[in-house]
Amino acid sequence: MKIRQTSRTPGVLEEIGGRIERLRLQRNQTQSELAAAAGVGIATVQRLETGANTNLATLIQVLRALGRLGDLDVLVADVEVSPFEISGARGTPRRRASGSGRGEGDGDG
Repeated sequence: MKIRQTSRTPGVLEEIGGRIERLRLQRNQTQSELAAAAGVGIATVQRLETGANTNLATLIQVLRALGRLGDLDVLVADVEVSPFEISGARGTPRRRASGSGRGEGDGDG
């Protein structure tokens, strides 16, 4: 399954879990071996692989144990361009908001 912007969260969790499982099997590791290498319990690996909701720290530990932690650079790319540089690339740098959605207290002064 390709993960898309419109994918539902349970489906994304299942897909990530399946990918983790395939990585583990590709490395010829048991769930117990991966759990030990990641410093988590075997039940945690089982939950992750079945798409149960686990925490981000668990995912990081498991990816590190699988030698794939660097893949997160693709997932959450580091943005090195400041918002000022982006607006400047389009012409005059922005000095204030456009004014759309003005609420109480949003005067020009």
